[in-house]
Amino acid sequence: RRPNSAMSDAPPSEPRDTPKGAVVVVGSANVDLVMNPRDLPSPGVTVLAPSYKLLPGGKGANQAYACAKLGCESVRFIGATGDDDFSKLVLGNLEAAGVDVTGVAKRADLPTACASVVVDAQGENQICVGSGANAAVAADQLDGRIARGYVLLMQMEVPTPTLEACVAKAKACGAAVAVNVAPSANASAIGVDVYRAVDFLIVNQHELEDVCDSVRGHFGQGEPLSSASSADLAVFVARTTETIVVVTLGAAGAKLFLPRRPAGAPARVPHRADAQKETDVIAVDAAPLRDGEAIVDTVGAGDAFVGAFVARVARGDSLIRCAAIAAAAGTMACTREGAQG
Repeated sequence: RRPNSAMSDAPPSEPRDTPKGAVVVVGSANVDLVMNPRDLPSPGVTVLAPSYKLLPGGKGANQAYACAKLGCESVRFIGATGDDDFSKLVLGNLEAAGVDVTGVAKRADLPTACASVVVDAQGENQICVGSGANAAVAADQLDGRIARGYVLLMQMEVPTPTLEACVAKAKACGAAVAVNVAPSANASAIGVDVYRAVDFLIVNQHELEDVCDSVRGHFGQGEPLSSASSADLAVFVARTTETIVVVTLGAAGAKLFLPRRPAGAPARVPHRADAQKETDVIAVDAAPLRDGEAIVDTVGAGDAFVGAFVARVARGDSLIRCAAIAAAAGTMACTREGAQG
């Protein structure tokens, strides 16, 4: 399946002219409180960092930022913040990148979300998010802000009912839908209707098993997964949901799994050597570092990939070009501090 390109007769409240590369991101926005100790703390252990920084973040905001930086003529961000100084930092950075934030709700009763981001000397990280206003993002904020020809991009840091309702609204008006299943701990909350409606399901290699378990539970299909490889899991999800599954692999790049399950054929986890012949696979390598570049931190690398991928999908690029540009964006994100560097 591909994103729709033809315009429809939309109600007067909906956008009528689709720019080249139009994305609506419904998701989280927060401030990242970033600290850089030598080592990540283990349970019960306190570590010291030389200082800290406040940087804009949140998966939704990060991905909207990447979309705006990588070729979208129109990027709308829909979310919720408090009426506080953190909100000014988060939304100001998006506006500076050209993102439309008029769909963001300002809540006097809730604070802007905040994430504790601890990055060690090797660039690995631990993150804990205080959701705050993110938990108040509502589906009706999408009304009048999406139409045929747009791509809706969502993650798992807003309430699941909001995700479900937004996906339904987007499909009803003919928009394409991409869902980044992160954090994957919430994957079990995704219902069958969402899996069937989504055009692109984007996960990293560590989240894939959670997503596969969720799909098996909802669709009631598939063999035990104890001996299945990551590729087998992705094939199963793609064929069961009939959705393009994008799996990010860190330094190994990314793979896209395009379903080719015949109508009426049972879904299962393949265990044959030729199993992936039943699914088209596109593989791209991670972009190499240039001379003088180094990994600073990996925070936001996945969000940069997702935003770049969806931005190029919205512009109508081939899937292999979308994936290649996204892989380069992910590498670039690792060479700068913060999720929107």
